[in-house]
Amino acid sequence: MPQLPDWVEKHKRKGTQVVKIGNNYYLYEITSVWDPEKKRARKITKKYLGKITPEGLIKPRHERLLEKFHNASVREYGATKYLYELNSDILERLFRYFPEYAKEIFIFSLFRLLHNSPIKNIHIYYTTSFISEIIKDARVSPKFISKMLKDIGTEREKVKGFLKEFIIGDEFAIIDITHMFSLSENVISSVLGYNSKREFLPQIRIVFLFSLDRHMPSYFRVIPGSISDISSLITTVKEANVKNVVLIGDKGFYSKDNVIQLDRENIHYIFPLKRNLSLIDYSCIKSGDKRKFDGFFQFENRIIWYYEYNVEDIDLKDKRIIVYLDEKLKIEEEKDYITRIENEEGDIEEFFNHQYKFGTIAVITDLDKTPERIYNLLKSRIEIEVMFDIFKNILHADRSYMRSDEQIDAWVFINFIALLMYYRIYRQLIENNLLRKYSPKDVLIHLARVYKIRIDNEWLTSEVPRKTRSIIEKLNIQKHIT
Repeated sequence: MPQLPDWVEKHKRKGTQVVKIGNNYYLYEITSVWDPEKKRARKITKKYLGKITPEGLIKPRHERLLEKFHNASVREYGATKYLYELNSDILERLFRYFPEYAKEIFIFSLFRLLHNSPIKNIHIYYTTSFISEIIKDARVSPKFISKMLKDIGTEREKVKGFLKEFIIGDEFAIIDITHMFSLSENVISSVLGYNSKREFLPQIRIVFLFSLDRHMPSYFRVIPGSISDISSLITTVKEANVKNVVLIGDKGFYSKDNVIQLDRENIHYIFPLKRNLSLIDYSCIKSGDKRKFDGFFQFENRIIWYYEYNVEDIDLKDKRIIVYLDEKLKIEEEKDYITRIENEEGDIEEFFNHQYKFGTIAVITDLDKTPERIYNLLKSRIEIEVMFDIFKNILHADRSYMRSDEQIDAWVFINFIALLMYYRIYRQLIENNLLRKYSPKDVLIHLARVYKIRIDNEWLTSEVPRKTRSIIEKLNIQKHIT
């Protein structure tokens, strides 16, 4: 290489290399490793350090941004401090399982919840928040985060160990499946399928385990989009090593083969049945005589009548079928059907043929619980669907641009931790009777209005808006924010 100008030469030091491109000079950090095949040292370029000019070294743009925001005098404080305090045990566990990446995993999850942050924006949120003073020196460049995701995705055993620490509780856990759509061509496990908007996209399936008594997700497993049978659920139960699990499906889950498989694996289930199945005996309802029912109970101020019987099928081994009748639902469904007839979208004869099915829910189950308890468990499926709504519509985690299966696994892991953070706020709202007034997102939006201001090299907490102070007092979190 020709003689370098003095203003370039002075930036050279051990472990660096100057590269001339056109009329410009660039500085790189380098190292060398021994190549046993070539029997000589091989150079490895580690990092771009910046452009050399007569005025000095111009650092890479993302480093200049970090320095700029590091010196900012106002930082967001309230929301990130609250999440940090509320989830400090998660950070401790991350240090046990992922000591190299614990800070970055925690911060990425936190900003997924706060801002649905993509990888490219994490460093902006980090450096404009006071969390960068609480959790110092986190490596949040897009390049590092991408590498971190790839590494985490190859460490499923560590992920499993971390997740199993959150499987706590005595009540049933519920398993269900949702989809995530992959927008990368390099994800082998994705297969084409329709989303809720009828878009035909490559999709991956996610199995979730949900703890009812703790009201929060407990475990997850990513599976190829091509696997749609009950075996994926059974494998997840075995991997999580959870006892007393009940699978609560929708009407598409029931089949004789599924029941036989679950019986073999000692996994409990409640499957609602399609109304036209021959397994369902409607004779009690057809009689119009409530004395033929086995009883009734109240659910959310509605009277639910029920009767039950055993299936006479050698393969189903006398399984219980319970038929519920919700009179209020019956009236609503009849009204809806009559309206369709008036709009020439239905047929009166069909109405007469199906009139006794309106307002009914029939289930097949192996649980030795009261009909009321089974009905409550069935209705708790709504809580699971709320979790899916959070995953898809609040975290926007059901679409991914990750470039490999490993990164997909890690992406779900990050968003799972964000779900844990969300549900901890949810539980605080329930415990303080505030859920009707605030959502977890509302809490975070208001808390984000509390700032740290640096005056004469001292960080001071800003004035707290009146509505934000009200939330802080109602949740009893003054010590975490001020």
